[in-house]
Amino acid sequence: MELIVNDELTLRTPEPEADGPRLAAIIAKDRETLQQWLPWVPTNTTASEISFLQELVTQEQQHRSLQLIILWHDEPVGMVGFNRYDQPDSGQQNAEIGYWLSNQAVGHGIMHQAVLALCQYGFSDLQLDAITIVVAVLNQRSNHVAQRAGFQLDHVVPNQISLYDGSQVDANYWLKFKPDGQLAQSQVY
Repeated sequence: MELIVNDELTLRTPEPEADGPRLAAIIAKDRETLQQWLPWVPTNTTASEISFLQELVTQEQQHRSLQLIILWHDEPVGMVGFNRYDQPDSGQQNAEIGYWLSNQAVGHGIMHQAVLALCQYGFSDLQLDAITIVVAVLNQRSNHVAQRAGFQLDHVVPNQISLYDGSQVDANYWLKFKPDGQLAQSQVY
């Protein structure tokens, strides 16, 4: 799947053998920054990244999750996707967004645009009713992305997120509901 956001930004399904080494190199370069919030970063290697991307492709085929490579000027700079889909007892279809971005891509509005495009796709094409973003309370950048993308802070859960050093931090739960009358389909190829 490929979701064209604009002339500079595309989201697409991972190609494990091609993307794995490139993403692992970005993660290694930005390890200090990324590991602050992502517990898997310290153990990431090229082999583990390829294996992880292969699993993501399988999950997409089974409609369990949807993880996409963020391409900025045709170069991978991070990932964004629906970590899982849920259908609670209410019968509503919900999903949770997760994301990470390389240091070189921060400050260009890339994640904001990627999250908006993913929400559009989720609401229009996947018929989601609500989307959640779960972010460490102290992760200012990720909280800003959620807020700027129109999510509302729903609640805070103490000690919800495990960090790489084993510590637990509080999590903000951001929520966005499907806009009324949203029918347009995304540009998916």
